[in-house]
Formats: sequence, C-alpha cells, structure tokens
Amino acid sequence: MEAAIEQYAPMESRNDTPDVSLALPFNLQATCLHMQVRSGSKAKSLVQFVQRKMCSTDLHVEQMTWNAFGDGIAKAIACAEMTKRRLGIQFYEFVQIGYKRVEQVWEPVNAKVELDTLKVNKDIPAICILLSKIPLTPKSNQGEH
Repeated sequence: MEAAIEQYAPMESRNDTPDVSLALPFNLQATCLHMQVRSGSKAKSLVQFVQRKMCSTDLHVEQMTWNAFGDGIAKAIACAEMTKRRLGIQFYEFVQIGYKRVEQVWEPVNAKVELDTLKVNKDIPAICILLSKIPLTPKSNQGEH
C-alpha cells in the first residue's frame, strides 16, 4: 500500500523560538530596539512606536532591528523603509537573511493502517534589518586583541 499525505494529519509543531533573531556580525548597543513583525501587524502602528522611541531624548535609542519570518517579511521591509523615510535620518543599514526551522510531527489518521509517525523539518525564510544612526562596528573575534 502506498502512503499518501492524505493518510496523515499534523499533530504538533515544535518551534525553537517564537521570534526571529538572526546573528548579526555587529556589536549592538544595549539600547537597541528589536521589533518583531508578524503578517498581521499594523505597519503604521509599529513605525509610530519606533518614531517615538528614536526621537525620545531620555532613551538614546540609536539602533533598531526589524525581524520577521514567513509572511511577515514584506511587512518588515516596508516598516524599515517607512522608518527611514519618516525620520529623515541617514541610517547605516545591514540586512541579514536566513531561515527559521520548525519541526512538525504528523500522525497517521487511520489507526487500522500501519504507518510511521513523520517528523518534518520546515525551513521558513527570515530577515533581520538593522538600522543604526552610528557607524556599525564588526564583532571582534574572541582570540584576537
């Protein structure tokens, strides 16, 4: 008997992290603002929040990241572009792309048929856009001085 996808149903999805934070090759300041964008996020609200934080005199936020995966990638790019345009600041910019791994477990639907449980690793595209008012300094290697 040939096993088809119709014989299975997804049971659980394991996700290492609900957020995306790709490793950036730069030293980020402690005040760096990390924005997580999802497909349902309101771009206007996110950009207004960032404007308030970046223009605040008491916080001294000089760097921010826009992080997204899957369907939120286009919205994260739009938010970064809107931020640059609305603030009118010449930002140093770095874009990191990668993948977020999600493990899905699929169980057989029919108990009468002997089928194995399937584990599927799914790589979902991810992006991290770093905007910085100050020049970006690369991370130094551990063994070098």
